[in-house]
Amino acid sequence: MAEIVGRAGVVGGGIGGLAATIALRGAGWDVTVYEQAPRFAEVGAGITLAANALTALDVLGVGESVRAAGVADRRGLARNQRGRVLVDAKVSDFVGGLIALHRADLIAILAAAVPSECVRAGSRVVGVDAEGRIETDAGTIQYDLVVGADGVNSVVRQQLWPEAGAVRRTGMTAWRWVLDTSAPDPVGVILGERAEAGVVPMAGDRTYVFTAARPGISTLEYFADWPDPLPKLIAGTDPARVVVDELLEIPVPKRLWKDRVALIGDAAHAMRPTLGQGAAMALEDAVTLAACAPDLGRYSAARRRRVATMSFLSQHGTRFTSPGSGTLAALRDAMFAATPNALSIKMFRLVNDRALRGWRPPTR
Repeated sequence: MAEIVGRAGVVGGGIGGLAATIALRGAGWDVTVYEQAPRFAEVGAGITLAANALTALDVLGVGESVRAAGVADRRGLARNQRGRVLVDAKVSDFVGGLIALHRADLIAILAAAVPSECVRAGSRVVGVDAEGRIETDAGTIQYDLVVGADGVNSVVRQQLWPEAGAVRRTGMTAWRWVLDTSAPDPVGVILGERAEAGVVPMAGDRTYVFTAARPGISTLEYFADWPDPLPKLIAGTDPARVVVDELLEIPVPKRLWKDRVALIGDAAHAMRPTLGQGAAMALEDAVTLAACAPDLGRYSAARRRRVATMSFLSQHGTRFTSPGSGTLAALRDAMFAATPNALSIKMFRLVNDRALRGWRPPTR
């Protein structure tokens, strides 16, 4: 039997927490994951995973299971809200290696790779200290490493990173849902003046739809006159299946660790979904942490600049996808009109290759 590196406690059983549990176990740690819910579940709708997320999932040993949920590449358009085509490409050109699946399916794949004896479901963590102690309703346990993976309202961050600042409210509203019908043509994104939308094909003849709007837009009726097939997809969905929430952000702390505690995922750097990189950053965090631990300083150094950059780009990307005025939207559309379609595709592919396909975790 291999020697145990140390004991790790993971707070939170979402995407990041389960990924960290799998990765740390693979690196020789004895891991316990604490999840407040009685069972692993993910409230939400669809999720898109780009090439960097798939690389991290490969490290975790579940990449092939996730890829099995993929669909064949197809034509995808970027249009403005009047229907004008800005870029005509393949879906994979916009986001390299794209896989779309339901969040619950991804959680199920990750949870299946975690032995039941590692799980403390229904355990509410009420306190964590920098020396590695986790306090639950049932008592306090000492660990060599604690991973804060407990999301936007992280208890770990609030207790140990009070200087990081409060959650930032953007005032933007997002609507997301999955339809049990195959994606109609065309799929892709629609970039508006004060909002944006996307239609993404999923396996199993399903469709993932998302919209996001700036403050002042409070209902899906705003999109009623947008290009097809969006109005039909809105009209054809059950409102009870639509997940509605405000987009929130977390300022990235200067350090992602304190003594024996590390932050990962939304607990450390919740970001807008503009780039579709929230889950990918959590997965990258998890495999990087396992490669670096117990050297948490190395983990922080390996991750902070990347997550801060992605957070910045996600925040300011909304100035491009939904700039807030007709004048700025017209300038955006004119820029696309002045750029040959082939060059736009080449630029998207270049960014994907450098920022997404080119990412690799550090070695242990």
